[in-house]
Amino acid sequence: MGDGTFGFHMAEFDTAVRYGLPFVAVVGNDAGWNAEHQIQLREYGRERAHGCELLATRYDRVVEALGGHGEYVETAAELAPALGRAVASGKPACV
Repeated sequence: MGDGTFGFHMAEFDTAVRYGLPFVAVVGNDAGWNAEHQIQLREYGRERAHGCELLATRYDRVVEALGGHGEYVETAAELAPALGRAVASGKPACV
């Protein structure tokens, strides 16, 4: 999912932690509401697109704060080991 989508569904991690439901979500973080940005570009043009920026939030830490497992990945080489640790944690996880 994208980082904007994470904002819509963050509370699902809380629910999954409370009910012991493990899953792994991979978040692509480009610090933007891309869907909204694309709509604004299409409807209004580049010069009127605004308000689609997000902070470079550490979503892995958000999930850790809720009691889940977080992994922060910056390179492709880090992805497979991070996914392995996320699955092995047995918790709701965000990579």
